[in-house]
Amino acid sequence: MRYETFIGKRYLFSPRRDRSISVITWISIGGVALGVVALIVATSVMNGFRTNLQDAVTGSLPHITVFAWDDAMKNYSGLQKRLMEHPEVKGVAPYIFKQALLTGRKQPKGALLRGIDPEQESEVTKISSFLREEVYGFAPSLEKQALISKKLLQRLSHPDARINRLKDGIILGAKLARQLETGIGDTVNLVSSQQRMTPIGDVPRIKKLEVIGIFESGISGYDEVLAFIDYRLLQKIYRMDDKITGLGVSIRDAGTAPEIAMELSEIGEEYVVSNWADENKSIFQVMKLEKIGLFLILTLIIVVAAFNIISSLIMLVLEKSREIAILKALGAKDSSIRRIFFFQGLVIGSMGTISGVLVGLAICWGIMTFDIIDIPAGVYPGGNRIPVLIDWTDVLITTTASFLICVLVTLYPSTKASRLNPVDPLRYE
Repeated sequence: MRYETFIGKRYLFSPRRDRSISVITWISIGGVALGVVALIVATSVMNGFRTNLQDAVTGSLPHITVFAWDDAMKNYSGLQKRLMEHPEVKGVAPYIFKQALLTGRKQPKGALLRGIDPEQESEVTKISSFLREEVYGFAPSLEKQALISKKLLQRLSHPDARINRLKDGIILGAKLARQLETGIGDTVNLVSSQQRMTPIGDVPRIKKLEVIGIFESGISGYDEVLAFIDYRLLQKIYRMDDKITGLGVSIRDAGTAPEIAMELSEIGEEYVVSNWADENKSIFQVMKLEKIGLFLILTLIIVVAAFNIISSLIMLVLEKSREIAILKALGAKDSSIRRIFFFQGLVIGSMGTISGVLVGLAICWGIMTFDIIDIPAGVYPGGNRIPVLIDWTDVLITTTASFLICVLVTLYPSTKASRLNPVDPLRYE
C-alpha cells in the first residue's frame, strides 16, 4: 500500500477534532446516493412506460400496413404470398378501416371500425392480450386470457354466427363502451355512411350488433375510438364486394419496422406502405426528449451533493494544514499530497454512487414485484402496476456520470492542499 493511500484512509476514517467535517462527509455520501437513486428509478419507470406503450401500439395495430387509398385492394392473395416470402415477415392478414356512428343506450358516438379476420388477426397483432369480458376489469392469468381471447375471436366470426343463427358481434374499446353505456350482451346500432332506398327516400344503413367483448389496450386514444368486427361483415355493410383496405404485416423485430417497410414498398408502386414507428413518431419523440430533460434535471442533485464534497475536503485541508506542512517538510511531493485528498474524494463519491445504485435497483425490484402503489385499471398500458424496466445502459451512464462529477469536484481541494506553503502552518510551532 502506498503511503498516500494509507494516510488518506487515516484521514477519512479516523476520529477528528472537528466533528462537523465528518457530518458533511456523510451528508455528501447521502446526497450522491440520493441523486443516483432518483435517476435510476425515474429512468426505469420512463423506460417501462415507453416499452408498455410501444407494446400496446404494436399489439393493437400491425407493425406494417400495405394499403390502397380508395379501399379498393382486391385479388390480394398473390400480394399476401409475396409479403410472406420476406424473411423478416411473420404473418399477413387482411383488414378494413371504416368510420361509423355507434348508438348505445343513450348518446351516439363516432368510432373507427377495424374489420379483421378473427382466424388470422392473432398472427399480425397481439389483440389476444387485450380482450376482456368486462370494462376495466383485472387482467386475468395468461391461461385464462388465452381461453377468453379464443372464445371471443371465434364468436366474432361472421360465418360462424350465420351458421349458428346468432347476432353478429362487435368488440368495443373499453372507453368507447363506457361512453356508450353498454356492456357484454348489450346491443349497439352501427349507422354507416352507405344508404338504402326506401319509400320515404334514402336512409342510412343500420346494423344491429351484439357487444361480445371489450378491447383494453390502456391507450386512451385507441380504447376511445376502436371497435373490432369481422371484415366480411363490413364488406357486406359497405357493399365492398371482395375488396379490402389493405394487409397488416407482422415482423420479427418491431424496432426494424421503418427499414422493413422500405424494402416492402418495392413490391408494388400502386400500394402505400406505412409502419407503426412513423405513425406514432411524435409521441415517442416527446418521451425521448422528456427522458433526456429528466436526466439532466436529476443530475443536478448529484452536482449539489458534489459541492458538499468540495466543502468537506476544503475544511479537512484547513484542519490538516499542519500535518500537510510536516509531510512536505519531510520531502513529500505536491503530487503525493494531491493523491491523499483525491483518494478521499474518490472514496466518498464511490460510496455514494455504489450505495445509490444498489438502493435504486432495490426500489425498482420492489416496484416490479409488489403492488406498492395501487393504480386503477386502464391508466397505464399493460396493467394496474407501475411499469418498470431496468435498462443497464442507463444504469451504466448514471453510474459513470455520478463518478465523473465526484472526481471532477475533488480536483480543486486536492490541488489547493498540494500548493500549501509548509512555512506558514509551522511558523509558530
